[in-house]
Amino acid sequence: MSTVFTRIVDLERAGKDPMKDKAGREIDYMRISITDRCNLRCKYCMPSDIETTDMANLLTYEEIVKVTEMAASLGIRHIRLTGGEPLVRRGCVDLVKKIKNVSGIDTVGMTTNGVLLAEYAKDLKEAGLDSVNVSLDTLDAAEFQRLTGRNELKAVLAGIGAVQEVEIPVKINTVHYKNLNWRAVLAYADERQIPVRFIEMMPIGYGAAYTGGSNEELFRQIGECYGNASEAGTVRNRESEKNSAYIPDLLCAEEKNQAQKYGAGPAVYYRFPGLNMDVGFISALHHKFCSSCNRIRLTSEGYLKLCLCYEKGVDLRTVLRDPERKQTLQEVMKTAIFEKPAEHCFEKVSEMTEHKAMVRIGG
Repeated sequence: MSTVFTRIVDLERAGKDPMKDKAGREIDYMRISITDRCNLRCKYCMPSDIETTDMANLLTYEEIVKVTEMAASLGIRHIRLTGGEPLVRRGCVDLVKKIKNVSGIDTVGMTTNGVLLAEYAKDLKEAGLDSVNVSLDTLDAAEFQRLTGRNELKAVLAGIGAVQEVEIPVKINTVHYKNLNWRAVLAYADERQIPVRFIEMMPIGYGAAYTGGSNEELFRQIGECYGNASEAGTVRNRESEKNSAYIPDLLCAEEKNQAQKYGAGPAVYYRFPGLNMDVGFISALHHKFCSSCNRIRLTSEGYLKLCLCYEKGVDLRTVLRDPERKQTLQEVMKTAIFEKPAEHCFEKVSEMTEHKAMVRIGG
């Protein structure tokens, strides 16, 4: 990025309030899917027969950096790279380094299935990656192969060990599917002091065909096993969760310190007396956090998505590649973000307008 452009971005942000949408929410977090390809075939995300996007239709890394620069000028401070599996796309490590150098971006994280982490951990550390979330739904090899279609559990566990060795903060993402062996996941994470986040299954794409569990019930079960929880931390104040019967009052610390430890996403973390790490819950269905949602998503094809539930958004790839466009990229993004929907409608599936597979949207 040029020095001139950097100064322009800094001047645009200086003295201005962070961008807010029409509901008054501060939007400071963007998830960027860099590919819809993956080396696993998780049943609720990317079945074996799904077609991938031609490379010519994916945003180039230069285009991704340009969108990130514009996003930073609008107040985006946190970036998370996703997929598909981000590490299967060549040059991913260099992209991390470039995004880290964008003025205004505070943190760059990555969500990965972990299969290639052992190979890239050291390079990602040197590139400046701030955190890694590893998707891991089971510690049983046979169940892992049933869920993912691949025999890669050992590689995933090796990847987790590798990022711990180079001291990149790591968390485990576990989808709360039917018959989840959460005790095994917690036992593994507890031994290594890795925070775990349990994510409710959302009725998106292929996930709509699977039965997920309630995090409310899981919270109670973990409490019965490990003792009553106390609030460990959250980045954002969520009134709906403060008023919940099963979640204690929030004890919010300074946002910046919390973001460093817990990330910029919607998880609320708890400490159970019998565990040595924090346990997070992302409960999009049973405890909506729409009133404090701070995120937008960029798909691998360049579509800026404002809410998982709705198709509504804007095609930034066309804007980027149209030399005769009348609006600037910043203007297009600002207008779209302002119109972010007030809330999702997962509880009313018939009202959903987004029907793409999750791998097309980005995890």
